Amino acid sequence: MTNLQNKTLFVFTGGGTSPALNPTLYGVIKAAKTAGLRVLGGIAGWASLLDNGKVIDLANLNLETIKNNGGTFLRSSRTNPFVIPGGIDQIKLKIKEHKIDCIVAIGGDDTLGAARQLWETENIPIVAIPKTVDNDLSGTYWCPGYPTAANNFSRIVADIKKDAAYPLSRIFVIESVGGHAGWIAASGAYGQADLILPAEKEINLTNFLKVLSQKYEENGNFAVVAVAQEARFDAPLKGLDDNQTDGYQVKRQYFISVDLRHTIQNALNINTRLVYPANIIPSGSPIDIDREISIKLGEKSVELLAQEKFGQMACVLRPDPQNLKIEIGSIELAKVAGKENYRLLPEEYFDYDRFQPTQKYFDYMAPILGKYQPQEDDYYRLTKEINSQL
Repeated sequence: MTNLQNKTLFVFTGGGTSPALNPTLYGVIKAAKTAGLRVLGGIAGWASLLDNGKVIDLANLNLETIKNNGGTFLRSSRTNPFVIPGGIDQIKLKIKEHKIDCIVAIGGDDTLGAARQLWETENIPIVAIPKTVDNDLSGTYWCPGYPTAANNFSRIVADIKKDAAYPLSRIFVIESVGGHAGWIAASGAYGQADLILPAEKEINLTNFLKVLSQKYEENGNFAVVAVAQEARFDAPLKGLDDNQTDGYQVKRQYFISVDLRHTIQNALNINTRLVYPANIIPSGSPIDIDREISIKLGEKSVELLAQEKFGQMACVLRPDPQNLKIEIGSIELAKVAGKENYRLLPEEYFDYDRFQPTQKYFDYMAPILGKYQPQEDDYYRLTKEINSQL
């Protein structure tokens, strides 16, 4: 066990926003200060360690408030130091300039992929913490930020279904974020989405329209569809390409809901609207389990530094699938970062004929959003009774 007293830790957040970033930072910083470390923060991800990057001393800041807030007070970026001319040399100079002894990198696949490379090729002492609402990182039971994003999306779906689709006798198409993975879209089931379209597998449009028409009629002339932003169809439906460029050359599809909405309305002759919540989904304060586990992951990262377990990531574990108990562990970054480790929604978690998650998905989600129960509150029962009289 290494004595961390008077050593300097550098921490930053990279990639997209997440409700778990500030609580994770809180856990890191509090544990680091307790261990006697000097703590520096990098502004805007890997960019903070490049020329003109901004580094701040966190010693005298009161950071109690951050654990209950979403986003990241250190800001973020999608900067890839490996494609910046002289980027690695700039990082080494910045580390020397600020007398940095160790680094905690918080991010998703791209941010942690760079962390993995810097450890493996440059021997820079780094440990990592996962972050992505997409929930697509391997090596951790869930990715911090996903519980809150899933909760937010399910609530949007529930509110639109009850307060807009039902009274207006409409179909609503609600588009989720999530990249190539359908984890967030699937969480729409907790909001009673009638049909869900994840990104992992091509959707049979004819079957989808048939099932949607049946569900619309069964409900009493209203329905809600949750669609992943990267959803694919066996027909010429497409969204808009994201033209922004970043250091990782990541491009995503957006607004597939626009084309889908037109297709539904034309095929079924039913008034159809769309909702595009986008950044609302990964925003807002973290839910309790997200905050609590993220803080523990931050604390675990400092423990890994003390144990000199560099090149590892703090992670979430569920040792017993029959038990909801969650633990904190660690795993090598080589088993986490990189496209070969990208984690999609497993096929056995979803029924592509019914366009609904299977029981295996709900078993997975039990520690995150609780046991799945169809919405049967008094208002829902009232609408069913009214529909039966029509």
